[in-house]
Amino acid sequence: MSAKLNRAVRCTAAVLAVIAVGAGATACDSSSGPSSSAKAGAHSDAAKDSTSDTAKDSTSDTQGGSREGAHKPGNGVKKTAAKGSRTDAVNVADTTAQESKRCHTGELRYSWGGPHGGAPDMEADYQQIASIRLTNSGGRTCTLRGFPGVRLISTSGAAWDLRRSSVKPSTITLHPGDDTAMVSMDILPLPSTMKGPKPFRVSEVLLTPPDETTHITLKWPYSGAILDQSGATRPGTFIDPIVIG
Repeated sequence: MSAKLNRAVRCTAAVLAVIAVGAGATACDSSSGPSSSAKAGAHSDAAKDSTSDTAKDSTSDTQGGSREGAHKPGNGVKKTAAKGSRTDAVNVADTTAQESKRCHTGELRYSWGGPHGGAPDMEADYQQIASIRLTNSGGRTCTLRGFPGVRLISTSGAAWDLRRSSVKPSTITLHPGDDTAMVSMDILPLPSTMKGPKPFRVSEVLLTPPDETTHITLKWPYSGAILDQSGATRPGTFIDPIVIG
């Protein structure tokens, strides 16, 4: 009888220990809420510090998660560059035939302005679009497909090769005189009133059409600066594939 009682006591103690551990785990889980909030706040603060790659990546991930109202002030970035994406003009050619029809750098004319001639608001604290229109100035019909290579040159001479988004490209056909192709850069401005983050003041843009090896140089036509995330793997400033605009 005594042995049975002892076993019962040991069993009860074991059950209580399990319950205690479970309660501790629950307490840890519930305490993770404020901890997560603190981390989220830290990520927001990291947006103001562009000296650390980790801070930049955390900032991009946090801002990139904002979807609804992403273009409203204070709501962060709509999307970010794909992690580890290319920064050159190389794209996978579908066929040799399409390769031969490709628009070459010298066959195109380049001008700033979006589909409706709009310019980015460089004092905004949320993502903007800077667009370059491509016109077929040659005498033959040619095609564009994929991502261009885009290098930003700052007023101090620093270079920033833009990473690509995850948007899937499509083939655009340009007949002589057509101006329906558009290069779109998603940029994250740095308002002049925001102190602390490192600015990248763009002076020139070196643009290489898809699969070409020569570039053209365009003067940056807008004032202000963008947030310097040149070392980040998922920056808020990046390039989309060429689209119809």
